[in-house]
Amino acid sequence: MNLHLKALSINNLCLLTWIFLLPVYGGGNDLYLDASEKVAPGNLLHINATPHTVVLSGQRSQQRIAVTATFENGNLRDITDLCTFKSQNSDIANLRDNSVIYPQKNGQTQIKVVFQNHQAHVSVLVSSMEQSITTSFMNEVNPAITKSGCNAGTCHGTPTGKNGFRLSLRGYDPELDFHSLTREMKGRRIDLTTPDNSLLLLKPTMQVTHEGGKRFDRHSSTYGIILDWIQEGLIDDRSQAPKLSYLEILPNKRVLEAPADSQQLVVLAHFENGIRWDVTHLARFTSNDETQAEVSLEGKVSKHMAGEVTVCAEYLSQFASSQLIFLDNKPSFTWTQPPVKNYIDQHVFDKLKLLRIQPSELCSDEVFIRRIFLDVIGLLPSPDEVRDFLADARPNKRRILIHELLERSEFADWWAMKWIDRLGGNQRYTGIAGAPKYHQWVRSCIADNIPEDVFVRSLLTSSGGNYGNPAASFWRRLRIGGLGKNIDASIAVEEITQLFMGVRIQCAKCHNHPAEKWTQDDYYGLSAFFNRIQFKNGPFFGGIYNKEETIFLRREGDVTHPRTGKRMAPKPLGESVVEVPPNADRREVFAEWLTAPENPFFAAASVNRMWYHLFGRGIIEPVDDIRNSNPPSNGPLLDALAKDFVVHNFDRKHLIRTILNSRTYQLSSLTNEHNQDDNKYFSRYQLRMLGAEQLLDAICTATGTTQKFPGFPRGIRAVQLPDGEFGRKRPGETFGTNAKVDPSTALVGNFLVAFGRPSRAIACECERDTNTNLIQALQLVGGDVIQHKIESPGSRVDTLVNASLSDHELLDELFLSALSRFPSSKERNSLLARLAVTNTDNRTIVEDILWALINHDEFLFQH
Repeated sequence: MNLHLKALSINNLCLLTWIFLLPVYGGGNDLYLDASEKVAPGNLLHINATPHTVVLSGQRSQQRIAVTATFENGNLRDITDLCTFKSQNSDIANLRDNSVIYPQKNGQTQIKVVFQNHQAHVSVLVSSMEQSITTSFMNEVNPAITKSGCNAGTCHGTPTGKNGFRLSLRGYDPELDFHSLTREMKGRRIDLTTPDNSLLLLKPTMQVTHEGGKRFDRHSSTYGIILDWIQEGLIDDRSQAPKLSYLEILPNKRVLEAPADSQQLVVLAHFENGIRWDVTHLARFTSNDETQAEVSLEGKVSKHMAGEVTVCAEYLSQFASSQLIFLDNKPSFTWTQPPVKNYIDQHVFDKLKLLRIQPSELCSDEVFIRRIFLDVIGLLPSPDEVRDFLADARPNKRRILIHELLERSEFADWWAMKWIDRLGGNQRYTGIAGAPKYHQWVRSCIADNIPEDVFVRSLLTSSGGNYGNPAASFWRRLRIGGLGKNIDASIAVEEITQLFMGVRIQCAKCHNHPAEKWTQDDYYGLSAFFNRIQFKNGPFFGGIYNKEETIFLRREGDVTHPRTGKRMAPKPLGESVVEVPPNADRREVFAEWLTAPENPFFAAASVNRMWYHLFGRGIIEPVDDIRNSNPPSNGPLLDALAKDFVVHNFDRKHLIRTILNSRTYQLSSLTNEHNQDDNKYFSRYQLRMLGAEQLLDAICTATGTTQKFPGFPRGIRAVQLPDGEFGRKRPGETFGTNAKVDPSTALVGNFLVAFGRPSRAIACECERDTNTNLIQALQLVGGDVIQHKIESPGSRVDTLVNASLSDHELLDELFLSALSRFPSSKERNSLLARLAVTNTDNRTIVEDILWALINHDEFLFQH
């Protein structure tokens, strides 16, 4: 990671290349089981059919079979397409499409599955064939339409529909759908006389022009289901259809080694009446990463590249997921077990071993001290702190340093900024005097190590004037535009679930969530906890932009479901309705449920967010988007962290200390041949650019200067700024000598905004922009902020050139202050030669060296 400083003139724009153009440093089974090939004797151990017992109840039932081959070395392969299937009594059950069983009459039989000289058997029981069972609109027709995409958000599932035809998104409103299909347009979408001529069948099969294109063909199960339903007279079974209890997918986990490159999935619906249906042909499948593998309409997953993929199956607004790992043969790979320091390493290394990814080596002491300072307190270490640490011969010096940093006051500054970013620390919402009070309250909670559950309960149950009780500022952002006397319950439920549960429930406001099991009932049941919050001015009133507001509760007021008109009682997410006494604060009931040790969301979301701040990536990513279709990259790791957090009473410092002391955190960012493509399993430390405030403070440290923020005392650092409005122009404001706003505010404000400082207006972590852009390059190479700090009187350059230092000592100070390490021999020799030029001003050369160090990726990036 050494620099190679060749050109040091400040006018040499070749340094731009360093920053933005150069990359940042950063045995199995070989048998291919195609039908024409043979398997060597002894390699194939046995085959297994899933499910091995089938109950077909009624004429409309069916069951798809998936077959797995197991080899002597433990490898598995899906061989469904390579097998032959035969019913021992085709009068009772027969097969279509080779592996799908259909009932014929009541009785029992077996299906024999054959692959080469191996066999498996499936027991089949057929019953209820004497009953006349019609096509179910609820459980067959609507899911078939969902699977075909007709009611997707890009088609007829939009709020206004397409070309006069509107369906509910993903079939969440069967009443609307039944009416649209059978009653609208005088029923012209259905032809009961000649069902095959129904527009509902002609258009999606493109027998008649259809802007949505072909959605299914005439031989598909979807076509057959809709045709049967029309022929049977459009029976409405919305009130009689059995209710879905839960959804199951087989297999739900599997590791497949090359040459295995596909897997057939089977989806089973378990209904409340005890019936189990195969709904593979009705389920909508999605892959969370189509670059890894794609999934067909019939549930066959096909590998594109090695790696892990999660496939979700949706049926009747419920979801089930299967996690598949496809491995390539790596004859050169040999797992070398790294030392394990705690349970974090065990879980991380178990996953890496499974994926055949060898982690990087331990980072050097020079890298560690810089990394730990920036991650724990947001600052660079001083040159003396680097020297002392590098000279320390104690074997546990890293553990000691971690403990010391966690107890420094800057820890509270740094981690308070992370919370206040998301909690709305902005004078637009809190009032001018409210922003610093709110920030100080959050900081004091961090400094006192108030447990996370207590901290969150204090926010959620806060009332009174927000200047006198700063925690009450939390509620002031949760209104449209921060205006109005009443809380916006929709904004409240969306921000609270995203902040403290990692759940994005916004979609369920207008319809059932298309990528998760949450319904409108869930959404408005949560809203009922917050809709009685109200605001009034005072006690303090210093003008429209500096007024205190008092948060209090109305004694009555209910949430009404927009579709059904029902009054919604308070209902925790995924739970039953709770009874809250009439005069009780519903928020307290919610807060107790949320922060309870057994809550499935709170601890997981909390540890995932802290992991994100230390690694630059969550175990679930995005960090605040936890759902079945977005699984953790390491589920056991997330579970273990959450359990540890709960056992230690939600102690923030304990969890951070545990993570920092793991070998996983202390791995090098340098890659090896096996982990250079890994960006989610933590086989190496992830490179990331310093955040806006962190970067400005680092520049101040490297240049030996402080930043004067207008309106704040000198010495306050960027991470300590309490107000998200700092440096942002408002309507009517101008920057300049005679302007309303100090021009120095614009200078540093533009710098912070360019590097992604958020305005603290929304709950999402995504508000902080982490992308690089040209404006950043211009700020670094030609911006006034860095140049003024390098040239200013009393700066590090000023001190060094006036000190009695040798050129060797001068270079040491520059490198230690900027990069937290000594220069390499190559760097030292090159720069000593430059300093030895007698006809060049020494101060200019020193300024150029420091400027180049600050502009280098080793300074700009956390590594």
